Amino acid sequence: MYTVLMIIHVVISVALIMVILAQSSKGGALDGMVGGAASNVLGGQGASKFLKNATQILALLFVINCILLAFQLKGKSPTASSKAVDKMKKEQVTEKPAEQQDLPALPVEAPKEQKTTE
Repeated sequence: MYTVLMIIHVVISVALIMVILAQSSKGGALDGMVGGAASNVLGGQGASKFLKNATQILALLFVINCILLAFQLKGKSPTASSKAVDKMKKEQVTEKPAEQQDLPALPVEAPKEQKTTE
């Protein structure tokens, strides 16, 4: 189900991008690309209204699909990478501190005093 929703999501995203790019702030983008044929078929402002409605519908479908994908992911088990992180955290907690391990202690030197010249 998740794969089907993801494919639908990609198709909606591409369609939304294409519809948005076909629009113009002046409302003449589709008319300019088709050469006036869109004006004859859809009327004077028909192309702009159609693109505006298509954008609204695709945006609504995009939001609904995002919500459905979120519900699908909520029920899924954690991924392998998060399982590995959990395992590493458990190992860090169960390890002995450095003082208790059989490691040689590093020598600690006192800080050297700096001479100031005036």
